[in-house]
Amino acid sequence: MTRYRSPIVLMYHGTPDSKPESHYSIRASLFAEHLRYLRQEGWSTVLFKDLQNPESLPEKTVVITFDDGYEDNYSGAFLPLMTNGMKATWFIATDCIGGHAHWLGKPSTQTRMLSSERLSEMHAAGMEIASHTSSHPDLSMLSKEQQQIEFSKAKAVLENLLSTQVTSLAYPFGKFNADSVTLAEQTGYRMACTTRPGWYDSEPNPYMVRRIAIFSGDSASTLARKLNFADNDVSWKKMTRYYAGRVWDKLITQF
Repeated sequence: MTRYRSPIVLMYHGTPDSKPESHYSIRASLFAEHLRYLRQEGWSTVLFKDLQNPESLPEKTVVITFDDGYEDNYSGAFLPLMTNGMKATWFIATDCIGGHAHWLGKPSTQTRMLSSERLSEMHAAGMEIASHTSSHPDLSMLSKEQQQIEFSKAKAVLENLLSTQVTSLAYPFGKFNADSVTLAEQTGYRMACTTRPGWYDSEPNPYMVRRIAIFSGDSASTLARKLNFADNDVSWKKMTRYYAGRVWDKLITQF
């Protein structure tokens, strides 16, 4: 029986019905397959903020997160999650609520963002609506003052909309620096996540939580390997090298 290290955090983006325009988005039908796999294999889903007390979580725990807040997440992710009795966290770029993801270039149906009404509905249903800053910038290129504004403005907008405390943050593009980590804590966030792959317990700093990226072509079997290895690259070529290395190490220790 495989023993999994958990909790583990997954990073999704858009969930369109049609072919994804972005490498980071996944077709809604494929996301549904991911949910079926997680349910069949006995994985429990929790919110990102639940990681503040990891010792209380089940043995096989996964945190499903969505960056940006795409409109297609409502039908392609939120509703299927509700049907399966599962939870997820959405990191929202608040300047873009009800608009488009400006960092993706020309507007399209897949760059449309969730409205404030949708976010309120999702929050009321038990999902976590968290911060992805205000304008979705590369934080590593901003001054401390500019970063402070990004963090505090997004937090205020969401707390006003949802009438609840917002304590979770995700750095846009996975870009941040030492100031980002310090300011996130000073602004009142209790945890923040990056795009660096790895196990949750491999990073002691709660403002640098690791996540595993899900890409457009990731099948349920690919998801299974990512849960097992906590890595973005679980290609069969890499897996073959990994197991060959383990066999070699075992042989060496016998002599």
